[in-house]
This record gives sequence, structure tokens and C-alpha cells, in this order.
Amino acid sequence: MKKFGNDRSWTDYRDILSRSFGINFRTEPVERQRQIRGHMIRYDEWQPAGQPEGTLILVHGGGGNGRVLALCALPALDAGWRVLAPDLPGYGLSEPAPGYNWDYAEWPAVIAEMADTEAQGPVVLMGLSMGGMTAVFAAPKSQRVAGVIATTLIDLSDAGTFVRAARWPWLGKLSLATMQLAPWLFDRMVMPMSIATPLKAMSSDPDMQEYFKRDHLLGAKWIGARFFRTLHEYKMPDLKLACPLLLVHPGADNWTPTALSLPVLDRIEAQKQFIALSNGAHLPAEAPAFRELSDAVQKFLHNVARQEPSGRLDRHTRHTDAG
Repeated sequence: MKKFGNDRSWTDYRDILSRSFGINFRTEPVERQRQIRGHMIRYDEWQPAGQPEGTLILVHGGGGNGRVLALCALPALDAGWRVLAPDLPGYGLSEPAPGYNWDYAEWPAVIAEMADTEAQGPVVLMGLSMGGMTAVFAAPKSQRVAGVIATTLIDLSDAGTFVRAARWPWLGKLSLATMQLAPWLFDRMVMPMSIATPLKAMSSDPDMQEYFKRDHLLGAKWIGARFFRTLHEYKMPDLKLACPLLLVHPGADNWTPTALSLPVLDRIEAQKQFIALSNGAHLPAEAPAFRELSDAVQKFLHNVARQEPSGRLDRHTRHTDAG
């Protein structure tokens, strides 16, 4: 099994989180693997000090991997929750099933199966970036999910949103045109994530920006273009979640601002809550955003563990709390 271990992809990231943001790790995760839907999925497992209150599954976005979400494990561990953080097919160190053709539909399916088979206690899905929608898509496919947390909710089946999320508007428009006119040609292309997406917007910190651009498992990783086509064609259904939904959105996200997430939140029928962080880029490691995120996550998990749905609001209302 391929592991992060002391690979620079992890040690550089851990050092930047400590040096630039004061986020430190007292323990390292255990790296595991298991076969899900034919994929050999590598995932991190973080165990709390005592008996787990439940299981939080972290869902990374496009271009990421489970280890990038390590900082999101910290508040859950402090709340007594076990944390799983998989590398989804085509990304990180997981080995895709033979013949995998970069189909995004595998992502929510893999998360749902992991929730049903690997979890202990109540299960909450937490998605960062594009992982927010993946978590929303996965929840109805699982029998175990008791809550969903997202930092963004962006509908990439919408052409305007797809263009807005690309590194350059012209690239997004060209991609859409090629998908429509010559999908066979588009599907044969591969590209590094640093070309496809504006990774500089991941963080306000220059060292972190450079890390996301250069790392061999992030910005320098080459991705099949078909992934983006199947992502765009994965239409958002009329979603009704049988569990509470928390959108805890970075307040200074220049990549996918709050204005892109709120219309999607309005379309999802659920007990839902919206919290806007005081600041925080796409990866909200900045202070005080990370503290506010941690507080919101812990409160949500606390309520789920006690079978008291968090954010019990009328589905047509919003609540904003800047911390």
C-alpha cells in the first residue's frame, strides 16, 4: 500500500499549518486501505482518546486528498469522534479499479458505502470545497448518515458556476464547448490541477499557496479531463436530506464565494443552518475562521451524538453567526 508516512506532501503541509497558522497535530493518523466498488481506497483513521461518540468521514474536493483535510479532524477528535479521511478514486494514493474512466459518480457512491460499512456509531459527512456537494449527494445513498457539514455548496452542473470555478473564465467556457461539441476529444485530455483550478485561492498564506501549486499529489498531479465532464453532467436532483445540514462557509473565499453556495442551500430540503465565518480562504485555516469552524463542527457533532438535530430551523430560513 502506498502511504503518506513522512512523504514531503505531508511533512511540508504539516509544517506550514504549524508555522503559518498555529495548527499542530499531537498524533498521526493510522493509514489503512480497503476495497470499495473495486477501488483500493487509502484512508486515514484518527481515533479519539476514549470510546468514539460517532464517526466523521471527511470528503475532499477536486484536486485534493484525505490528508489535506487533516486539520478538520482536530475538532472532531476533541469532541470524541473517530475520523476517516479517504482519498477518492483518481486522487491521492488510492488505486482506482481497473478500467476506471474518471467517472465522478463513483465519489458519492464510495463515500456512501464507507459510511455503511466502516463507521462506528452515528455518521456525519464533512465536505470541503467540492466535497461539500459530494457529501450531500452521498447522504441519501447511505443508511447510516445522521448529518452533513459542508464548507461550500456549489452546483457545478450549472454552466455559470462551472466557468466561475475554473482557473480562467476562458478555460471554463472552452471546456464546456469542447464537452458539448467533441466529448470524445475532451475525454482523452489530461491536465495538471494547477492549470485547471485557481489553487492560489486555497489560502491567503503565500507558503500554502505555493504548496498547493507545487505538491506532487495536488497541483502537480495530472487528472483525466473526463472527470470534469462527468462532474458537470452529474445533475443535482431535488434533494431531500433526512438529516441536518450545516453550511459553515469561509468568509473570505475568493474562489467560491458565499453567493454561489446560498442558492444551492435554498434548494436542499433539510433541517439546515448557515454559518458565515469571519474570514478564511477556501481552506479556512486562518484565525479566527478555523476556531469558529471548530466550534461549529463540535456543536454539530455534539447534537448529533445526542440525537438532537443541529440547526433545527425551518427549511426556508437561514441563520448567520459570524462567531
